[in-house]
Amino acid sequence: MTEESPNVTDKLWTFFSSMKTGLALLGSIAIISGIGTLIPQEAQDPEKAKAVGRIWQTLGFTHLFSTPWFRLILGLLCLNLIVCSIQRFSGIWNLTFKPQIPFKTTNVPQKIGVEIMGETASLRHSVEKVLEGKGYLLKTQESDEGWGFHGVKHRWGYWGSFITHLAFVVLVIGALLGSAFGFIGYFMAGEGTMVPIQSIQVSKGRITQDFNIFINSAQDRTLPNGDRDNWYTDLSIIVKGKEVARQTLSVNHPFSYQGVTFYQSNFTNGARLTADIKGQKSKVILQNQGQNYFQAPGTDLYLIVADMSKDSRNPGIHYQVYKGTGLQPIQSGQLTTGQTADIQGSYKVTFEGNSGFTGLQVKKDPGVWLIWLGCFLLVGGLLLAFHWQPMVVSGIITQNGARGKLFFGAASGKYVSRVKDEFENLVSMVKENINHSK
Repeated sequence: MTEESPNVTDKLWTFFSSMKTGLALLGSIAIISGIGTLIPQEAQDPEKAKAVGRIWQTLGFTHLFSTPWFRLILGLLCLNLIVCSIQRFSGIWNLTFKPQIPFKTTNVPQKIGVEIMGETASLRHSVEKVLEGKGYLLKTQESDEGWGFHGVKHRWGYWGSFITHLAFVVLVIGALLGSAFGFIGYFMAGEGTMVPIQSIQVSKGRITQDFNIFINSAQDRTLPNGDRDNWYTDLSIIVKGKEVARQTLSVNHPFSYQGVTFYQSNFTNGARLTADIKGQKSKVILQNQGQNYFQAPGTDLYLIVADMSKDSRNPGIHYQVYKGTGLQPIQSGQLTTGQTADIQGSYKVTFEGNSGFTGLQVKKDPGVWLIWLGCFLLVGGLLLAFHWQPMVVSGIITQNGARGKLFFGAASGKYVSRVKDEFENLVSMVKENINHSK
């Protein structure tokens, strides 16, 4: 008879259950990630990323971790771990819940073993008393050759490697979810500003939400002794013109709405002004150090706040006006609270006081809870694998009249010396118990 050749499913299962496949995928990810640390990433340094060679940009190395092919490799690694875990599950389950009890002497471990003579009843009683007293889960079975037993301590240690593999699966799925459906963005806005979430600068991912963020206030608070307290931002979520949520956030105290989390990132001072253009007044908020500008409609005049007074009790600004693409200001001056300046005869501007500008990081990561779960499983799996090693002993007592012979052995595992010490202690206790029962 000829053996059937494996079908496609069998071949795929063999491929993904192979340790070589897993090592190759891990190696590929390590090498690619190493290259990614050398090449500037758009998310961290967009300017340097633009200077990278065109071929590297085309291959996606400037946005490595969001490329489809990198996600594919992660997915294949995840599949490899799942298949390996499924393949190992039944064996670990049987070791934990369905241990093999020796039914003949040849089934008893030989490498670490001993034979003890004695009264059959005394041998059996001693084995049960010692193993149960030392915390072993004891299972017994009668056979034609004698009374067999199997004892295991720390049996949950069998699951250490399985849980560790499962942790990596959960971590990879969490990373893929975050990469595919999440985003990271940033914006800076002044008090009284309405910011559509679709307009914020995104360094990773794509925004699918549609609501507005209104900055009610932004403050840099200090303690009575002059030390900085914290940066505070009072923001509202606006949907179809209605406020649906409001929260004050600060450093280490973020605010979340529908899976989107706002983190206080930084803060800078700004000026609150009123522009009077031919009788039409409008509020203007400008950031310090010329970080933004105001251009009056119908003009090519650009107004900036070049500097601000550091004395919060006496607010003041130094302003500059630029024309067109000119690099030198055509007008400059200083204003204190309530003062007005005429800007080239085109409009007037009044300094109303200081205003805070808040910098917020905006992030959505639907896989973050899986990342936390994966980390928890990883720690638990490693603890079980390295600090909860199973100790397995088994044996059989053969009977010849009232006399019996105990064939007693221990599975050596990876820690032979530790197993030997534990086993020798058990043997000593069994013998001592036999002597006491005489």
